[in-house]
This record gives sequence, structure tokens and C-alpha cells, in this order.
Amino acid sequence: MSDPITTVQLQARRIASIRRTVPQRELGTFLGDVYPKIFGLLAAQGATPAGPPLARYFNNDPKAFDTEAGIPFEGPFTPTGDVQVTELPGGAAAMTVHRGSHETLSAEYKRIMSWAEGSGTRLGDDPWEVYVKDPKIDGEAVTEVYFPLA
Repeated sequence: MSDPITTVQLQARRIASIRRTVPQRELGTFLGDVYPKIFGLLAAQGATPAGPPLARYFNNDPKAFDTEAGIPFEGPFTPTGDVQVTELPGGAAAMTVHRGSHETLSAEYKRIMSWAEGSGTRLGDDPWEVYVKDPKIDGEAVTEVYFPLA
């Protein structure tokens, strides 16, 4: 189930993240491995999570997704090992909410691209997903999908 596509204005946000290239079938494992590590490092350095975990995609090759898994944060944090500090861009973005399995999440990207084409809107690069509700904890997956506008 999907919400309508809307245009939102975002503030830039710092994120603590790990970026890797992984096959699509290994995304769940990658995300599951890195989020606890990032949460632990944020806590150890006195930083506070400022939102749910997210994943940002720099290409759409299912055999080799260039993926950044991160957590927005506030407070002091020094990059450690493979955990870096990057920034989610501010500005206009197309956004929708996906309710349900992550297996059907890719349909939201197609839907946003179709919406943009039909409305004459130019999409930018490097969309991301914010994992608002974890099905293991909340019973239902709720994911926000953001696509920057050019």
C-alpha cells in the first residue's frame, strides 16, 4: 500500500554512515550488520540519533548497488573506521510512504519516476529510504522514499 506522491522541502542533515557496493540480494544483511555498529559508535561518542535508519542509493545496478546505510545524528561524532560523516541534501524532493514488505519497495521508485515524467518534474540523483517502522518490532514495515528534485 502506498501513499500519494508529494513534494517536500527538506533540511540538510548529517548522518553517520557506511558506504559499500553490495548485490541487491545482500542489502538486508548489509543493513542489518551496519546499523547496530553505527548506533553503538554514536552512543559511545555521546551523539544522539536524530531519526530512523536510512539507506541511500548512488546507482540502480541490482548486481552491485552503491549503497550508503546511515543514521541521522546530533551532537559530537568523529568518524571511526569505516563509519563516516556525510550529509543528506536539503531542498525539494519527491516523497511517498510505502506500507508493507521491503520486497515490493522498488515499485515506489518506478511510481515516482512515472509521476515525475507525467508532471514534467526533473528528478535529481541519489534517492534514499527512511525505515520509519521495523516489521520485527512494529509488526508492519513503513518506509519513506525520497527522490531529490533537480
